[in-house]
Amino acid sequence: MTWVEELPEKLRSSLNSLLNGTEKHEQTYMSAENASVGQIWVAMAQMNQRLGKVEDMLQAQRKALREQDVDVDNHLDRNLEESLKRY
Repeated sequence: MTWVEELPEKLRSSLNSLLNGTEKHEQTYMSAENASVGQIWVAMAQMNQRLGKVEDMLQAQRKALREQDVDVDNHLDRNLEESLKRY
């Protein structure tokens, strides 16, 4: 059994998705001095792209809420404070 097979299903699925996307750039990272390190950097760049998309969507949502006169930051702080009090 490989270490990947020992991962929980959701984590394994996420890893496979990342590896599938990374394989599209195999020709590039295989030309690196250390192909394994190159592959990791490509995967990190992909994750950074995904994070950027999430941040862009979050900013668009915050803007839409502000246009509806919702004080997003105050609302989030209040919800966080209430949540933390329960624990």
